[in-house]
Amino acid sequence: MTLLEHLKQYTKTTLPMHMPGGKRRFASDLPYEWDVTEVEGTDDLHDPHGILLEMQNRAASLWGAEQSFVLVNGSTGGILSAVRATGDGAVLMGRNCHKSVYNAVSLCRREAHYLLPRGGEILPEDVERALTGNKSITTLVITSPTYEGVISNIGAISKICRKQGVTFIVDEAHGAHLGFAFGESAIALGADIVIQSLHKTLPALTQTAVLHCKKAFAPAIARENAVFESSSPSYILMASADECFAFLASGEGKKAMEAYKNNLLAVREKLKASLTHFRLLESPRYDMGKLVILTDGTDTTGKALAEALRRDHKIETEMALPYSLTAMTSVCDGEAELNAFAEAVLALDARAKPAKTHPLPAPSLPEKVYEPFALRGKEGKPCPMEEALGKVSLSYLWAYPPGIPLLVPGERVDEPTLEIAAAYERAGVPLHFIGAKGEASCLEIL
Repeated sequence: MTLLEHLKQYTKTTLPMHMPGGKRRFASDLPYEWDVTEVEGTDDLHDPHGILLEMQNRAASLWGAEQSFVLVNGSTGGILSAVRATGDGAVLMGRNCHKSVYNAVSLCRREAHYLLPRGGEILPEDVERALTGNKSITTLVITSPTYEGVISNIGAISKICRKQGVTFIVDEAHGAHLGFAFGESAIALGADIVIQSLHKTLPALTQTAVLHCKKAFAPAIARENAVFESSSPSYILMASADECFAFLASGEGKKAMEAYKNNLLAVREKLKASLTHFRLLESPRYDMGKLVILTDGTDTTGKALAEALRRDHKIETEMALPYSLTAMTSVCDGEAELNAFAEAVLALDARAKPAKTHPLPAPSLPEKVYEPFALRGKEGKPCPMEEALGKVSLSYLWAYPPGIPLLVPGERVDEPTLEIAAAYERAGVPLHFIGAKGEASCLEIL
C-alpha cells in the first residue's frame, strides 16, 4: 500500500481530533482532506517503522542505494544534513555549487576550499591535485548535473575519494531522473551521499527530495535530518514522493521514461539540424533533459530570448543568463510540448541576426581573506559595484537562478567578478546582494 492509498482510506473512516487545524474539511481546492499528522498508521518520518519506512525502502531500491531518506524541505535540507553529518574537517567544493552548500559549510564553521569547473565539469585530475597532501580536507561536495546539465565523471572522482579517505557528497538535485532510461545516478557510481530534488525532473510536488547514502552515514544523517527538517512534515508532500516512486517502478513509468528519452533525442536533433544563429549546448557527459540555447554571437541575449518566448509564444523557461537560456524538461513533457518549444525557438532564431558579443570572463577564485563564518556579526557599509575593486565583501553576490555565488563573504573583489557582474547587468539579468543593507547595486564591504 502506498502512502496516498493509506491517506485515502484513513481520511474516509476516521474523525480527526488532532492537528492540523484544517481538519480535512476546510473548503478549498487544496487537498486538506489528506493533510494529517503522525497518528496510528501514518508512521513518523523521523523514526519510521511502518508505511514511511516502506516508502524509503522503495526509494533505495529504485536508485540502488543502501539507505534513502525522503525529504520535505527540498535538496537544501539534505545538503545541510549531509555537510553537518560528515564531520568538522575542511570541505573541498566546486565553485559552481548551489548557495545551499555555501550556507551549510558556513553554518557548520568548516573551512572551504574551491575547485573551478572546466567546461562545467569538476575534473578528476583537479580533485586529485587538491586532495593530494592536504589532510585537512575530509569532504568533497560537487554539483552534477549542473543547472545546464553538465555531468562530472562521478565514477573516477569516487575512486579518488576512496583512495584519499574523503567523503564524497554529490548535489544531484537536477538529476533525480538519472538511472531511468538515462545515465546512472551518482549513488550507483560510488558517491557516499547523494541528494536529489524529486520535483525538479520527476512528477512530484515542490519541496520533495530524497537523500541516498551508504549505511555507514545513515545514523548521522538521521540525526541531522531531525535538526534541519520540520518535526511536522507534510503528509501531502510525502504522499507525492511515494506516488512518484510507484510511478517509476511501474510498467507505465518505465514506458513513459523511454518515450521521454526518445522524444528528447528527436527534438535535440531537430534543433541541431535547424538552428542557424543560436546553438544547442552539449557536452561529453550531458543530461539531455536540459535544453540550453546559446545566443552568443547574435543580437539576442538569453534574457531577451526568454522574454520573447514568454510574450510571443506563452512559454516560460527556467533560467536566462547573458548568453544562454535553459529550458528544463521532465517525463511529463510529451512530443507535442517539446516540439512546441523547438518551433518557438526556431522562429526566434530565424529573426536573430549575427552580432559581435564579448565572451564572459572565466570565473575566478577571488582572494579569500576570511572564512564566511568568521564574519557573522561584523558591521560593514554599502559600496557601489564600480567602487568595490580590492575591497573585502560581506555580501554574497549571485543571480537567481542559478543561485551560484560569484562572490563569497570574506573574499576580495577582483576584476573578473566585476566584469561578469557588469555583463549580467547589461543583459538585464538581476544580481542579488545577500547581506547588503537594501542598497541597489551595492555590496556590503568591511
